[in-house]
Amino acid sequence: MYCITKWTKHITDSGKDEYTGRFKHMQRRLTDGYGWNGTPYTVYDFRLLDDDGIIYAYGKSDRMSFAPLDKYEPLYGCTEIQYRDPESGKYRPL
Repeated sequence: MYCITKWTKHITDSGKDEYTGRFKHMQRRLTDGYGWNGTPYTVYDFRLLDDDGIIYAYGKSDRMSFAPLDKYEPLYGCTEIQYRDPESGKYRPL
């Protein structure tokens, strides 16, 4: 499961970064749908970029996968997904 938490100004109609407010919904689904046994979840931060290195979106996921890239590559031309390393805080390509 993943969600986009922020679209950047490069693709929004307003020309400004826009937060989606979807992370609260994802947290609720993780707790209600999967966390019934109290198992803690790791949530991974990711970002989607085009081939020029322009960031189009930020998001959160319950696993490191290419699913967000698979969805948004044909829609916006995203060609890379990077996940944030929890220790260093730096984004690295998957």
